[in-house]
Amino acid sequence: MKKTLLSLIVILLATLKIQAQKDVVLTVKHMLGDQVFAFNELASNDLGQTFEITRIDYYMSQFTIIHDGGLETSVNSDVYILAKGNANVVANLGSYNVDVVEGIKFHIGVEAPTNNGDMTLWPAGHPLAPQAPSMNWGWTAGYRFVALEGKAGVSMNTGFEMHSLFNVNYFSQTIMLDGVNSENEIYINLDADYTEVLRGINVQAGPIDHGVNATDLTVLENFKNYVFSPGSGFSTGIGQLNKQNLIRVYPNPSNGLINVNLNEGFYDDVLLSIYSIDGRLINEVIANSQKNIMLNIESRGIYFVKVQSEANTIGIQKIVVN
Repeated sequence: MKKTLLSLIVILLATLKIQAQKDVVLTVKHMLGDQVFAFNELASNDLGQTFEITRIDYYMSQFTIIHDGGLETSVNSDVYILAKGNANVVANLGSYNVDVVEGIKFHIGVEAPTNNGDMTLWPAGHPLAPQAPSMNWGWTAGYRFVALEGKAGVSMNTGFEMHSLFNVNYFSQTIMLDGVNSENEIYINLDADYTEVLRGINVQAGPIDHGVNATDLTVLENFKNYVFSPGSGFSTGIGQLNKQNLIRVYPNPSNGLINVNLNEGFYDDVLLSIYSIDGRLINEVIANSQKNIMLNIESRGIYFVKVQSEANTIGIQKIVVN
C-alpha cells in the first residue's frame, strides 16, 4: 500500500513538473532611436552624423534565461538566430520550468569551435548554413558575427562597411527585464536600437573594416553595451488574435495547410509572415483585401504566423504542423 502511494506521489510530482513548463519566446524589435527600423532611413549617431543602413545581419546564440529569483537555465546550445533588418525576430527558445522571467543572457556571433567549422555541413535553411549575402569568411576566420553596411556623408554617397568576427570577440551580455506571461508562453521582449551600433564611429570617413580591431570591434562592443534594451514586444500574447476576434487561424494542429480568416473590412493590406521556431522567415503573403488566405507549410514543426498592417503588428499565432 505504501509503495503504491509513493508511486502515485512520484507520478503526481512529475505531472506537476511537466505542467509547469512554458514556452519561452524571444522577440527583438528593430529600431532607429524611437522609430521602427527601415532600410535607407536617415538617422544620426551620438556624434551627430547622419547615416543610412543598407544591411544589418547578425547572429545571436548561447542563451541563458534568468528567472524565479536569480536562477539560470541554459537554452539548448543548438539554438541560433540570424537576425536580419528586414524581419523582426520571433524565436521560441524552448520549453522550460519557468514561472517568472527576470532577464536573459546571450552572445552576438557564433561560439568556437562551431564558428570555425564547415558551414556546408548544416542543412539548407539553417541559420549557420550558407547565406546570401554571405555570413562566413571561411573555416579559419569563421562567421561574420555582424555584417553592417550603409551610407553617410553630406550627399549620402560615402559607403561604410563593418563586418565583425573572430573568436576573441564573442561577447556575452545580460539584459534584465520582466517577462510577459501569456497562457503557456512567456515573452522576452527586446528592442534593438541600431543608431547605437554606430556610437562613437566616424561614419562620414567611410570606414571599411572587416576583421577584429578597428570600427568592426567597436560595433561588437556597442552591441554588448548599448544596442539592446527591454522592449514592448509585438503583442500581449500569442493568443491575442483569437481573443480579439480580429482574425482566425485554423486548423491548429495542422497538416501544413493553414487558413487565415480576416474580419471583413479590417485591413486593406495585411502582411502575413511565417517564422520557424528558430526565427527564420519561411514565407510572406500580402492579403490585398482578401478575407480568406491559405498558407502552406511543408515541413513538420512549430511555427509562428505574424499578422501586421504597415509597421504595426496585430498579433502572433503559434501553429503546430504534424
